[in-house]
Amino acid sequence: MSRLLRLVLLTAALAVAVFVNSALADTAGIKNNGPKAVFDKMEVVYTNVHEGDMLKAEFPFSNQGKQNLIIDSVTPSCGCTVAEFDRITPPGGKGMIHLNLDTSGISGSFRKTAVVNTNDPTNPFITLIMTGETASKVKVEKGRRLDLVGCLDQNPSVTTGLSSIDGKPLIVAGVENPMQEYLTTELSHSADNRSYTLTVRSKVKEPMEFAGPIYVLVPGAPKVSIYVVADIRGAFTVQPQELYFGGIKKGQQAEVLRSIAVNKTCVDKLKIDKLLYDSDHFKVEQRWVEHDKQLLLVVSPRPENLPPGPFEEKLGIQSGDKIYYVRMKGIVN
Repeated sequence: MSRLLRLVLLTAALAVAVFVNSALADTAGIKNNGPKAVFDKMEVVYTNVHEGDMLKAEFPFSNQGKQNLIIDSVTPSCGCTVAEFDRITPPGGKGMIHLNLDTSGISGSFRKTAVVNTNDPTNPFITLIMTGETASKVKVEKGRRLDLVGCLDQNPSVTTGLSSIDGKPLIVAGVENPMQEYLTTELSHSADNRSYTLTVRSKVKEPMEFAGPIYVLVPGAPKVSIYVVADIRGAFTVQPQELYFGGIKKGQQAEVLRSIAVNKTCVDKLKIDKLLYDSDHFKVEQRWVEHDKQLLLVVSPRPENLPPGPFEEKLGIQSGDKIYYVRMKGIVN
């Protein structure tokens, strides 16, 4: 290597080193001379919380940097927390972030967080935590989740006992039921008038899965939520509930196949009376996996008969007077 080339390379290396050191110095300068958020605490722990209490948390902080500390946002982990905060804090100043947590519907232990987004170059994202455990005035014998599972024609229901958490006589004013379209609730006193039996009964007219809360109303106390998860089954179940064929081309030789599993649930034998679909647009083949128990429907579109562009049609599976529909979607190119 010539002396001239070595000199050029050495000069270039020195220039790069000077640039890197300068950039690092600038970065260090920004960090040393910028704002600095220091929180007195980043977690609040609650005890003796009753469900329905409104909890308030304060997170004091100071700006120990040399520029204004700016809080761009405080983002809660869920919609049940509301943040109020000091947006700009000068050097040496103090600020506060307020978080409010409504514990209605929160049963047992909880951990809620909020992420603070600041212009502190060393700590731009800070997580604040509210944690604890709620207690209710009502003890639910089967827990705060009720599984309502059964066959459509058998009037499915589930019952649970309600009693006071401290063993005293319980007074329940009623049950608030936001899901009146899907289920009914019934309360009956025990023989000693110290507790209740709650019965939740399905009223849907077709196979359906749904979930949501109902609320036990206790005078002088927050309402107590019970989460109902329902799976009301018909004569058979169908999986999946939608077939997507993607993009298919007119004139293509290979068939695009999708399958539907039909399984008996609330009958002794699986019986399919009729399949309802457009036979010009689709071909459906029935294959018994297990006779009278499980049927596989193999579906393939007929692209030569389908119009160009997106399509959406239905395949109806009829057993007796019940029809279950599966959506079929795709695009013909």
